[in-house]
Amino acid sequence: MLKVLHFIKRKPHLTHEQFRDHFERSHAAMALKFCGHLFSDYRRNYTPTVWTGGDSRDPDSGYSEREWEWDLISEWILPSEEALQEIYRIMQSPDIDELFHADEDRFIDRTATVTVHCDVRDVGTDFNPKGTVFDTPSGEPSWD
Repeated sequence: MLKVLHFIKRKPHLTHEQFRDHFERSHAAMALKFCGHLFSDYRRNYTPTVWTGGDSRDPDSGYSEREWEWDLISEWILPSEEALQEIYRIMQSPDIDELFHADEDRFIDRTATVTVHCDVRDVGTDFNPKGTVFDTPSGEPSWD
């Protein structure tokens, strides 16, 4: 499994809500129309704030809610590198490329975009101690 994360920031003339509404109505719709058949999953995570600035265990450390640079973390979950390359091929075809760029110019600060390719290690939600720090005769963790 492959995951591509896109950290995306709105243009300054838009509110976070206007950005989210436009992305859902236009940009996400285009991605699904042209490339949806290649995604295993496509998630859009909108957040205007994060918790940061200190040690969360220390109430006096300055750890608090703050605005942050990005408005969206978009996740493309893909079955393979081939699917990703096919998405790039489709999005670079002249008519589709022009359509995406025209839309992005309306609402995305392209200078702030960050793209991260992730090699996903999905362990699921069921705990299996084999190979972990809990794989000990007592079941207690050992970091040795």
